[in-house]
Amino acid sequence: MISTKLCCCLLLGLLPFMGFAQKNEVAISFGALPDSLAKHPKPILINVYTDWCTYCSMQENGVKKSGELSSLLGKDVYYLRLNAGHKETISFNHEQYHFQPNGPSTGIHELVLALGKGNKEMAYPMWFILDANYKVQYSFSGYLRPKDLNALLLAYLKEEKTRSSDQVSEGIN
Repeated sequence: MISTKLCCCLLLGLLPFMGFAQKNEVAISFGALPDSLAKHPKPILINVYTDWCTYCSMQENGVKKSGELSSLLGKDVYYLRLNAGHKETISFNHEQYHFQPNGPSTGIHELVLALGKGNKEMAYPMWFILDANYKVQYSFSGYLRPKDLNALLLAYLKEEKTRSSDQVSEGIN
């Protein structure tokens, strides 16, 4: 009887923390992106990573631990994560992208190549900021500290607001 009450108390005491740990996931899926963009257009941030990349793991941990960055990712941009070794087909901007093997157990996803087209240096993790029309506006290869990623996103969002305000002003004149 006492052990049952103790177990119930422990379980009830831990439930809020279990929910909090799951709350930090701010990434959405590629499948959910088109509907989300149709309802509320906003920029897209894609983080390209691999399972074997230590810096990629550090990057994601930093993103999850930064409350300011997590808030920005959930509110002002759509955040997507793309495993460069993902073997499933991804539908993105009305096109299908597939895994391209380049060895017996290695390869890269075509979407990574399409996003990185024109990049001379591709190193994981990779970051791509796209506008709501799927056009790559900015790319970066390598680890970004959460505060640097936050500053980069804020600068981009500020520039985007200025640009759209200028376009509205031009339309009025």
